[in-house]
Amino acid sequence: MTDHRSDHPFDRAASSQPGAGEPERPRVEPEIIPPGAPDPDPRLDPRRSAGRGPEGLPDGAVFVTIDRDGQPRYTRIEPPGPISTVLGLVILGAVAAGILLVALGVVLFWVPVAIVVVAALLFSGYLRGLWRRFMGR
Repeated sequence: MTDHRSDHPFDRAASSQPGAGEPERPRVEPEIIPPGAPDPDPRLDPRRSAGRGPEGLPDGAVFVTIDRDGQPRYTRIEPPGPISTVLGLVILGAVAAGILLVALGVVLFWVPVAIVVVAALLFSGYLRGLWRRFMGR
C-alpha cells in the first residue's frame, strides 16, 4: 500500500498543530462601538486626530482608507452647491429633451408610413373587387 502523506510544508504544519480539524478561535474579542460614539483608536477617528484629517465634519462625510505605507487617507464628500445643482439639472433636462425629440421623431416618422400602408391595403382591396367584377366572378 502507498502512504498518502504529503511532503509539502503547509501540510506538515497543519498536521503538526494540535486540534488541526477545529476552527481557529479569535485572538481578540471584537469590540462593539455604538453608532455616533467616537472611535477608540484616535488614528482612525478624524474628529479626534490632531491635524491628520478633516475636522468638524458630519458623520458619513469622510471616507478613511489606509494606503500601502499604513498612512490614513481621507476623502471628503460634500453635498453639491447651488451651481452644481443647477448645472446638473440643466444637463438632466437636456438629456430628457434629447430623448423626447428622438421618441417624437420615431413616432412622427412611422405615422405617415402607417397611413401609407393602410391606404395601400385599402386600395388593393378595392382593386381586387374591381378585378373580380371585370373577370366576371
